[in-house]
Amino acid sequence: MRIYGKILKTFPKERIIKVYTRKKMYYLYMSRKFFKDFGPYFYTKPYIFVNISPQSKKYGKYFAKEIISFNKVIESGKRERKVFYDIDTIKRGVKRVICNNKYKLFLDLEFSLPAYHQTKTHIPEIVQYGMVLEDPDGNIIFEDGNLVMPINSYSLNARTYKFIHKTKEDFQYACSYLEFYQLLEKLIEEYDVKIIAWGRNDILTMEKSFEINKLKPLDIRNRYINLMQIVKNYYNYKTDLGLFNTYEEMSGLQIESQSHDALEDALLAREIYRMFRKIVEEEVN
Repeated sequence: MRIYGKILKTFPKERIIKVYTRKKMYYLYMSRKFFKDFGPYFYTKPYIFVNISPQSKKYGKYFAKEIISFNKVIESGKRERKVFYDIDTIKRGVKRVICNNKYKLFLDLEFSLPAYHQTKTHIPEIVQYGMVLEDPDGNIIFEDGNLVMPINSYSLNARTYKFIHKTKEDFQYACSYLEFYQLLEKLIEEYDVKIIAWGRNDILTMEKSFEINKLKPLDIRNRYINLMQIVKNYYNYKTDLGLFNTYEEMSGLQIESQSHDALEDALLAREIYRMFRKIVEEEVN
């Protein structure tokens, strides 16, 4: 159910707003995440366009409908209109980012975990990578995956082995961090790639890895696309999304098990990107 109206009053403790539409007065409840994101706008009493639940529930002393999503938040003044939030503008921005004709490197990294009884601060290191390079026409022109030998021996512990389903013997065939670094550097320089990964952890750990291994930082941040955040913004989701759950929801297929294999996850991210791009192209003008 979608409504449009003006905020008359805010009840911060209950996370409830009183909204007047042309036909009715509503009390609307929202999640902590929504109140954190949109609450600062409410004190100017703007107009809001929201989707709400059909049924009312009691929240404290108020009966209210829950806000499912925000579409627009605007303040209408005598001289100008301020747009605080507009999902249609966001979706057009998503289309510009997602529908580009660049070389794309789908990247997934697995990191070391702290030992079960480790007391000192753990600095995660890259222990496996998966890369899939796609040309502007959407064809895979390179893919590779390998284990990476971390610089600190304690990074390879029982917990890390268990998480990535590997053994100490498997790492006899691991590449060095320098080999991983040089491969990534080569792909960036030769193809000027956009790097697409799921979430923020990959870029944060990768940037830290340059420091750990005392190597010149590669140009990562300016070409990095957090696919999870883009999907989340497009659908106005409240919480972070799982790679496997998102794939299952978009494809209608079920994944039997999660192997935490970096190359498989990079290929999965590419499939999500391709499905999501098709949705965006069809929905956004």
